Amino acid sequence: MRITPLRGIGVMWLKCPACRLKCRPTAVGPDGVCPRCGDARMLRLSFGDRPAQTDRTSGPASGTHGN
Repeated sequence: MRITPLRGIGVMWLKCPACRLKCRPTAVGPDGVCPRCGDARMLRLSFGDRPAQTDRTSGPASGTHGN
């Protein structure tokens, strides 16, 4: 059994602007239409994605000591 994460980095949700259904990409068919109302466009939702690992460690306070 595969457990899919609901929050965190890399988690994507889709929202239908017509019926406001929120679902995972696996619930949308290969044609990309809303499974509830059949609207052709689904919007991607992001919930506070963090910057990439390289962005956080590129500054001088990255924790490496040059002593």
